[in-house]
Amino acid sequence: MPFLRGAVAFLILLPALLCAREPPRRILFIGNSYTGQIRNMLTRVVAASPHRATHLEFVTPGGKTLEFHAHDPPTLARIRNGNWDLVVLQDQSQTPALFPEKFLAAAAVLHAAIAKSGARTAYYETWGRRDGDARNAHRFPDYAGMQAALTRAYRQAAKRDEALLVPVGDAWRRVRTDRPDLGRDLYQQDGSHPSPPGAYLAACCFYGALFGKNAGAVRFDGGLSRENAAYLRRIAAEAIRDDAPARPRGRP
Repeated sequence: MPFLRGAVAFLILLPALLCAREPPRRILFIGNSYTGQIRNMLTRVVAASPHRATHLEFVTPGGKTLEFHAHDPPTLARIRNGNWDLVVLQDQSQTPALFPEKFLAAAAVLHAAIAKSGARTAYYETWGRRDGDARNAHRFPDYAGMQAALTRAYRQAAKRDEALLVPVGDAWRRVRTDRPDLGRDLYQQDGSHPSPPGAYLAACCFYGALFGKNAGAVRFDGGLSRENAAYLRRIAAEAIRDDAPARPRGRP
């Protein structure tokens, strides 16, 4: 009888468990050009997958911070009225490293609005600049220091809000460590924004994190060589796998 009662209880809970793992069908991305410049690659990765019916929308005015979005009526209305399953947040490329308190405060405002709408929050952990932050060289003279600060801030926000973390910055770090030549090629000439390989790496990270799938299974090479595309998919999959123990249960 105890076994039977346990089996019945499991069957009662099964729909809820399945629902918790159901991949998002409507996703809103809020950020700036770091999101806008992976939009095409991410859209094509999703379109080439079993999740091609997923609806993606983007709010990505150039140079804007989460502080801007947190007090922008159109952005807040978009969150409130979109019937989203997931809202992805990305701050200006320097802010979480230079001003973590400002980042965390703005993220908290947006997370509250997202939670109130019934959606879940995800944080898009971005990458450090190729040669450090030239305008703040006394703080971040090189890539490694800037990446560590960005990663720390995004992880703090994700832990606080029990949100999904998309570890693009960590995947970036792995490429730069393992294959420095390709690591530098992840950037455009400005040493900041993503090149096609960088956008592809980010898109593969998103695919794996958002849908709970192995990024290595992506069937789109993004116009890259077959070898480089396969390598970047593997790195994305490893970054997501290694981040998995820190994710809240029930998240993708």
